Amino acid sequence: MTRTGRRLALLVMSLAVACGCGEKPSGPGGGLTVLCGAGIRPAMEPIKAAFEKANGCTVRVTYAGSGTLLGSLQAGVDADLYLPGDAWWVDKARDAGLVDEQTTVAWFVPVIAVQKGNPKKITSLSDLARDDVTVGLGKAEACAVGNVAARLLAASSPAVKVEPRFEALTVNRLADQVKLEALDAAIIWDAIAKQYQDDIDVVMPEDANYHAVALAIGVLSNSANKDRARAFAAFAAGERGAAAFRENHYRVPGKRLRMGCGSSMRPPFEELAALFTQRTGCEVLRDYGSSGTVLLQIEESKEGDVYVCHDPFAYVCEDRGISERWHTIAYLHPTLAVQKGNPKAVKGFGDLLRDDLNVGLSHREYSTRGRILWVMFREHGMAEAMKKRKVFEERTHTLVNQLKLGAVDVATLWDAPAKAMEEIDVVSIEDEYKVDAVTSATSGRTYSIEHVKVTVVRLKFSAEPLLAAQFAKLCSSDEGRAILTKHCFDLPERR
Repeated sequence: MTRTGRRLALLVMSLAVACGCGEKPSGPGGGLTVLCGAGIRPAMEPIKAAFEKANGCTVRVTYAGSGTLLGSLQAGVDADLYLPGDAWWVDKARDAGLVDEQTTVAWFVPVIAVQKGNPKKITSLSDLARDDVTVGLGKAEACAVGNVAARLLAASSPAVKVEPRFEALTVNRLADQVKLEALDAAIIWDAIAKQYQDDIDVVMPEDANYHAVALAIGVLSNSANKDRARAFAAFAAGERGAAAFRENHYRVPGKRLRMGCGSSMRPPFEELAALFTQRTGCEVLRDYGSSGTVLLQIEESKEGDVYVCHDPFAYVCEDRGISERWHTIAYLHPTLAVQKGNPKAVKGFGDLLRDDLNVGLSHREYSTRGRILWVMFREHGMAEAMKKRKVFEERTHTLVNQLKLGAVDVATLWDAPAKAMEEIDVVSIEDEYKVDAVTSATSGRTYSIEHVKVTVVRLKFSAEPLLAAQFAKLCSSDEGRAILTKHCFDLPERR
């Protein structure tokens, strides 16, 4: 066993003794035992005191690194609640059958702590790799900030490789080392940095909100007093708890996120919104319509947190100065949709010129898909013949209805929603017909569309920028990608 491994093992055993392993100190009707991340102590102490006063019971709290606490749970410590510095640890405990339920109470945002005055002129994560900068990180297996720091450095472009001078078991030790000038920099939590604001300075990593982590309190499966444990969790997540977190500089966003979404993306985003609510306790208010119409509503109202759209509308948001940043989460492609069983034997794009077919096209003025199609017609010498044909040019929902009713034999739709409809079949447009760029009717600019991107735009005037970033993060997560795949969307490769 390594020296660090022995230290962790000894700490887990000492926690087991401190918490009364095998003794049940918090039996039915009695007090509670909470295992809490060390970085949450400033908020936990007033929450504990207020709950004890309101309920006439004793709350016993053990503070340590999140991973160390999980190790003590796995070793059999008797406790009622687990509040680590990242919900990731609660998920691990739940997967192991140690947690029954969980509630988000606040958020941590990772920051770079530097010595007062920032003498080494550190401005970004990449500076932590400099030879003249001594860096401290949390141990990834012991504390939440170490785990998040590893993910944050790996997510940088290019990835930042840091050889830490010092590795800590708790975030507070890192802040102390920077304060004492034993380290030039360390990755810690924003709330901890605020508590040291007279002694250290802070550098914000790029897009820190995206890398924020939820603080989730879990009710433990072996709790001897689950009703009271649930009451404590609700208290910590309620107004009294939120006030204690806010007073001690922890992030406590609101309970509502407003999303505008193009109707072609509605099915997966209904599921993603529900999952986000389940994970964060935050309600997602949804507005659906054509991407252009939804954008117009957002611009006029100056309300909204995220806007889900397809090309070219993320670029339009950039042009108009309302995009904080945007994330590509999936791709769409124009496709041919035919009646079930393809009774007219439509084989490809060239068949749109067949005299025996009633054709429905996406509207060239109101639809990105329509504009793409007419670029394809022009580039492949089909435009004049198509203009002479009698075709239906309509919006998506009308084309779908006409196809289902048999009024048209073939219609042009986006591939993902078309593939998800059981009542119709899909015929792919051949690669030779595809185009690389299209001019937007909305902005007049020409945009690259090697793939028609589905994007989550985080809006500049968002009232909940942290939640907006976290919603975008969920859409790009393994769970989000699984939902998008289920609904037949193509996905970008992982970076």
